[in-house]
Amino acid sequence: MTLLTAQRIPVSGEERAAPAHRPEIQGLRGVAVLLVVAFHVWTDRVSGGVDVFFVLSAFLLTGSFVRRVESGRPLALRAYWLRTFSRLLGPLAVMLLVVLAVVLLLFPPSRWETLVGHAWGSLFYVQNWVLAAEAVDYYAGGGAASTPLQHTWSLSVQGQVFLLWPLLLAGTAWAARRTGASFRLLAGTVFTVVLAASLTRSVLATAASPDAAYFDTSARLWEFALGSLAALAVAALPRPGAAGSAARRGLAAGLGWAGLAAVVATPILVGAQTRFPGAVALAPTLGAAAVLLSGALATGTRGGVGRVLAARPLVRLGDRAYGVYLWHWPLLIAYALVTVREEVPVAHGIGILLGSLVLTRAAAPLTRLPALLTRLPALPALPANPRRRPVRLRRSPARGPLPGPGDLARLVATVLLVAVPVGAAHGGTLVREAQQQGVERSGENYPGAAVLRGAAVAPAGVPPVPTAAEREDEWGETGPECGPEDGRETIGDLGDCWAVRPTDGSAPTRTLVVVGDSHAMQLLTPVTRAAERNGWAVISYLRMGCRYAAASLGGDDACDAFNEAARNAVLEQRPDAVLTIGTRSLPEAPHEELVDGYEEGVAPLLEAGLPVVALRDNPRFPYDMFECVETYGADHPRCNEPRAEALQEVNPLLEAAARHDGLHVVDLTDRLCTADVCPSVVGNVVVYRDLDHVTSSYAATLTPDVEERLTATLGW
Repeated sequence: MTLLTAQRIPVSGEERAAPAHRPEIQGLRGVAVLLVVAFHVWTDRVSGGVDVFFVLSAFLLTGSFVRRVESGRPLALRAYWLRTFSRLLGPLAVMLLVVLAVVLLLFPPSRWETLVGHAWGSLFYVQNWVLAAEAVDYYAGGGAASTPLQHTWSLSVQGQVFLLWPLLLAGTAWAARRTGASFRLLAGTVFTVVLAASLTRSVLATAASPDAAYFDTSARLWEFALGSLAALAVAALPRPGAAGSAARRGLAAGLGWAGLAAVVATPILVGAQTRFPGAVALAPTLGAAAVLLSGALATGTRGGVGRVLAARPLVRLGDRAYGVYLWHWPLLIAYALVTVREEVPVAHGIGILLGSLVLTRAAAPLTRLPALLTRLPALPALPANPRRRPVRLRRSPARGPLPGPGDLARLVATVLLVAVPVGAAHGGTLVREAQQQGVERSGENYPGAAVLRGAAVAPAGVPPVPTAAEREDEWGETGPECGPEDGRETIGDLGDCWAVRPTDGSAPTRTLVVVGDSHAMQLLTPVTRAAERNGWAVISYLRMGCRYAAASLGGDDACDAFNEAARNAVLEQRPDAVLTIGTRSLPEAPHEELVDGYEEGVAPLLEAGLPVVALRDNPRFPYDMFECVETYGADHPRCNEPRAEALQEVNPLLEAAARHDGLHVVDLTDRLCTADVCPSVVGNVVVYRDLDHVTSSYAATLTPDVEERLTATLGW
């Protein structure tokens, strides 16, 4: 590759000297990392600290390249890339190895594949795209279900910019040399175009798909462009005198304090539901740019923000900001996993910050391991050929120095130190996945509810099903959409209508209508399977999020309209029985209640002489049970809720049934819970697909119970 350099471009006045030391930049880094840690640990808001880092990174990178170009020094891109990534990869490699060990030690095997994939993404600076493809919600906070490498998305974005920005600057320098145009003017134009295009992209993408836009490099480039424009502005400013004019000092102080206020206020004023980055990210980024310009206008201004940011504690924290950022998130996730806490007490959060500082210092010697490994003894020289004149390789000063072989060796060694164990772990996950796929999906391996019936014993060592990849398909088996003869026209567009009939074309022996919401839908798997065994027809009228009941004051008008239509359709069909869900489970005390308006809703059906079966709802938990199994494992106490904290001791439907002839109660709680707990996995089958819906896989194992209890209750 030919290194691009620019001719010496004159600067008005005397040649620009090296920039003065600016400790307030490190102080601003300290503020940014404090915001990141605080708002990761204690809130689900966006801190804006990462956006400040983006501005600072581009500011320093661009300033360095501007000084090289204007002094006629070579840009030496390859040397820059090797030096930069060698410096960044060392601490990252140590963190990745420690996290990999913790993952294999603490995390359940079901999560290893995802976490190993994130290790690859972090190592090769593509983690942001990995998370975007997985549709990760970065606003979900630092719970145990989060990946301990989720935070490296920002390092990946920076790494991509560290590859792109030198090319943009080198291309601009080449264009300036060829055209005689001003390098600063051309660079300013380039970065203004990047800022405008990327900011537009960010606003549109954030409005359309905020989760993906959060990790999108193209929606973040404008933040780096703003830092580059700030660097060009600083380079163009005439140097102040000893203290600068009073007006300049006043402007510097105002800019600095306004900028710092914008940075600090961002996480306070931007709500958890605010879509980010978009235009909202202008607050922390413009704030950071204002602080940078302030320091260039006047240094050491009495009463200026630089005095605060140059405070020794902030500067020292800024010096360690990279390490603190690397370590705080894995510590937070490990803390949440071990303590099973939803919230972090203040003292514990401070401990996480201090722990990240300790790990930053402790890991420093380990980052030098690749350099030690590359200090190999030199190979013996080959015998000289006296007839051949030695060839002396020369490098033109204008083309810049070649990167040293030591730099390349250290970079390769660092990558290999991580890639080898991550590759081994990856291979282990592939073997485990193959073993899982090799397990026959038989009733013997996956008895499910048969274990609670006492009809089977779950074999040990069998991975639970369904898998995370199958989770989205774990709804009820509804059958085909119904036709006009099944009440389709009465339901209209208010809800869904499905119908199952005997597959041999014979007339159904019984007709059962199921009315309700997703909790009725999840039971269609055992209901339709029981119907197939007995020659029944099953028609279902469903609307998600709409439990069957009478209209209520202040209720959902669309739901009320659907329930009225479903009621009319049932009365038109005159089925042999109607199946509904009569209770509503709650994540907190009193844990369950009779559906509001339920008795009034079934009254017209009972008056028409139609038997109504009221099923008791399954437990509802305050957290996702499927993720609990994925995060902690099926045997963890968190994934086995005490029965007394899941449902009431007495079924609320019993009193209602006693008041109405023809209202029958079916309770499946003994097939969902033991006498003591409501487990997340029964008979090697995961019971819940989320916090309150039974998986279709587990519901299928309830078929004998549903068939037996329906026929016994209805006398069929």
